Amino acid sequence: MNHDKPVPIFEILKSRGVLSTSTQRVIRGFMDRWKVDGFRACIETNIVEESKMADILSDFMKLQRVARLPSRSVNHDVFKFVPYNLALEHTVFPFEISSDGSKLKVAIADPTDPERLKSVAATTGKETIFFVAEKTEIVAAIQRHYPLAMQLPSLLSAIETAEESSN
Repeated sequence: MNHDKPVPIFEILKSRGVLSTSTQRVIRGFMDRWKVDGFRACIETNIVEESKMADILSDFMKLQRVARLPSRSVNHDVFKFVPYNLALEHTVFPFEISSDGSKLKVAIADPTDPERLKSVAATTGKETIFFVAEKTEIVAAIQRHYPLAMQLPSLLSAIETAEESSN
């Protein structure tokens, strides 16, 4: 499989018998109305359960699946390789670094865009090994584990942007 081009989520879901043509039309309407991508539309409309989506994407993209991200201890060194705002933007969570520091394991919700994978890998500066996980698992892990000091610049920027748009 060539991972240099994005694989449309609809193509993957149709190939797995999960998406009919009529359901695809409904999802496209949701995408247009709410200005979201196909992955997010499928999840937010509950057309495909997150766990099933993660299983399908893991199998299709030939990436390992992470059923549960660490709930307690995560070595905080991993967070310096993936900034908080990038983790949120791409729905990725770095969860383990190799003992020699050369490899970083990163969970991702939607691995279908090679440019996203390349962007995250380039940011880490490490050999990045991607795993597929559920979107809500990743978001919860980001909120639970990223140190507040790393979150503050993004939070302050969001507040400033909101204030500017209200003036």
